[in-house]
Amino acid sequence: MICTFLCATCLTNGQSLAQWWLQQADSLAGAGRFFEAGIAYDRVGFEEADSAARLSAVFGKVHCLKQQGRFAPAVQYLNGEVTNIYPDSVLLVLRHEQITCAYLAGQFENALSLLERLPYLHPDRPTETPLTRVVRILSLNELQRWPEAGAAYQQLLAQAGADTTKTPYRQLPRLKSEQKAERLSTFIPGGGQFYAGKPGEAILSILVQSAGLYFGVTNFLAGYYLSAWGVGAALFGSFHAGGIRRSQNLVKEYNSRQVRQFNETVKKEVLKQVDK
Repeated sequence: MICTFLCATCLTNGQSLAQWWLQQADSLAGAGRFFEAGIAYDRVGFEEADSAARLSAVFGKVHCLKQQGRFAPAVQYLNGEVTNIYPDSVLLVLRHEQITCAYLAGQFENALSLLERLPYLHPDRPTETPLTRVVRILSLNELQRWPEAGAAYQQLLAQAGADTTKTPYRQLPRLKSEQKAERLSTFIPGGGQFYAGKPGEAILSILVQSAGLYFGVTNFLAGYYLSAWGVGAALFGSFHAGGIRRSQNLVKEYNSRQVRQFNETVKKEVLKQVDK
């Protein structure tokens, strides 16, 4: 690092310090050293008043954050940059980057909000691109707003001149109810696990709860009240309560799996249409 600062003093004629930092940043990014490159791009922003060099640094910084998988910090960084005075065309590109990073960061509501604001912020420019259409559909999909996602998908097919009758939204994933699983497990031991599609766990839950209940009743009838309550009732109660919680978790996992599979199918179809 000391050598780097010393080298900064040996600049070629007519080369500013910021331009030197920009070259260093590009070199570091090209070598895959994205963290160090991001710091160097920040230096360009502090040192350089020239808008072209600053823009190069901004896009370089965003690229480095994306390469590191730091999409949420990229959104936060772009939040500040879009408030600067840039040409309208540049701001639109920055906002497209912001929307993409918001989606990749899992900020689906934020991505949709940013998309909705584009026409008002850039009324004189076309703001829809194949990428924004994809982000809109996939964000709606992740939020399980399937009617809206289906309408956006149909619009994408129409714009691509594709067959609008072939759509994955004709067969939405059938999700199960956590409340129903809870009720079933409450009144029927193992019922919630059966409902969640785990018969093995359901049978085990039935056997353990039945064993606890049998042990408690037989000991109570035999006059061993302490064993009946301390072992039998405790065993039955703990596995009964655990079975209720487990059935809810199983339904969550099932629903998550179904949604993930459906979303992957839609993602493949959407990207196929965009690539045509």
